[in-house]
Amino acid sequence: MLNLLVTLACAFLFGEYGNRIFAVLFWFKIATLALVWYFTEQYKKEEFYYYLNLGVSKTFLWTTTLGFDLSLFLFGLIQVHKFFKPI
Repeated sequence: MLNLLVTLACAFLFGEYGNRIFAVLFWFKIATLALVWYFTEQYKKEEFYYYLNLGVSKTFLWTTTLGFDLSLFLFGLIQVHKFFKPI
């Protein structure tokens, strides 16, 4: 849920300020993804046993989850850039 809110806030800011704020938003998104990964690894590490018993590694889970979230973020920014021009 946190990542969705960050993505929506970044899309709004990107729509307001355009390409000049892209680098800041990109690194902000990477930092929030790293924080989510860290806190999930620390506080929810016991909840991965279900997937580990199915033969799915933590590396695969995190790579696909974070990759999907980052690609959704970039797709959203591209759509905002196409349809909403900054003032």
